[in-house]
Amino acid sequence: MGLSRPEIKAATLRPSAVEELRALLQRVLWSRRLEKSGRLREFLTYVCERSIVEPGIEIHEQEIGEQVFGRPIGYDTTQDNIVRVTASQARKKIEQYFAQDGATEPVILEIPKGQYTPVFREREADVAGAAASIPPVASPRHWVWAAAAVTAPILAIAVIVLAIQLTSARHAQTTALDQNPNLRALWSQLLSPATRTDLVVTDSSLSFFQELLDHQLSLSEYLHPDTWTSAQKLTADPEFQAFARRAAEHRFTSLANVTFAYRLATLAGPSAPSVSLFSARGFNIRQLQSDNVILLGSTRANPWGELIADRLNFHYGFDQKLRYSYFENRNPKPGESGIYRSDGGTSFCHIVFAPNLGRTGRILWIAGSEVEGTEGGGEFVTDERAISQLRAAVPMTQGRFGYFEILLHSNRVGGVAPRFAVVASRPISP
Repeated sequence: MGLSRPEIKAATLRPSAVEELRALLQRVLWSRRLEKSGRLREFLTYVCERSIVEPGIEIHEQEIGEQVFGRPIGYDTTQDNIVRVTASQARKKIEQYFAQDGATEPVILEIPKGQYTPVFREREADVAGAAASIPPVASPRHWVWAAAAVTAPILAIAVIVLAIQLTSARHAQTTALDQNPNLRALWSQLLSPATRTDLVVTDSSLSFFQELLDHQLSLSEYLHPDTWTSAQKLTADPEFQAFARRAAEHRFTSLANVTFAYRLATLAGPSAPSVSLFSARGFNIRQLQSDNVILLGSTRANPWGELIADRLNFHYGFDQKLRYSYFENRNPKPGESGIYRSDGGTSFCHIVFAPNLGRTGRILWIAGSEVEGTEGGGEFVTDERAISQLRAAVPMTQGRFGYFEILLHSNRVGGVAPRFAVVASRPISP
């Protein structure tokens, strides 16, 4: 295969070249040999992004088993060979891709035998030259399909980076909660080495395709993607429908979720091993009954919030015709509005702290009127000065916040909601 060229080090490359490596990875992942193998794609995405984010890192079997395949911390790798088997299968698929479909790729990806850290290598000059002579294939009829295909790698990478950040924080020996009483009043109830906490991130593929549908998807519809990926607007273009089906099968999220995960990992410190990352599609109702759960995003991007929405005063809505988000205030108090509508200069975020479905743990739901709102809400609940506003709006018991829901408001500047203030609040009965 002509692998005599030196290894390409991501640390020495310009940003655009690094993105080219990521684009190469996505071509491999979406090739016909790998498109139907979720396990192989998750393995390759994790190890490749890990090596790009932290050049020179040595990736071990134990880490992959825990982070990719959900094995328990410290599991016995001699008794569970899932990583070794998957790596062997991945090597064969990669070799087949670069020998056939990817025969003109100027850069080759490989995972050396006996290792789990991938390497990128240049092909020999004659092959690279042949690749450069092949003109790109364009299809003006399918510009929407192309735009969506470009978006997918960014979203797929985000969820892997998010997992890596949580992993890095697990070795911290101190926590911000020790010096910040307002943060401790909330987060001590959600983060504990003895209790499992699930972080459920938004499904960006869902929110993307919601724009093409004529109604808000329910949780039941979301969990059966064959129903919504067959919508009439999608069937008009078979290739776009095929992409929708692929996206529905994968765990894509936004970079705003990555930011929150980093903040959460910083807060958790030694409790980080008890924090587990889930995509909305990989979550289940049993966990809402037993674990502490943090939900990111409104029901438009994370439908699991639907299961607690009925018992709340503030309710998220989306006007399908006029294309704007809003929060309904079901029982306005004097001076409050019945509708809080977002626009280009205004953002809202609904934050809920409530018992889980089995009353064995707690739920924190951060739901913005849009991505900026959710991101701003995440900053609010992880910042000592910001969260101090809750003391005037939320009941306290023995130095801890009781259950509540609050609505935050911010003026958006340049697509960012930098500061939020509490505009309305309600206690929630336990």
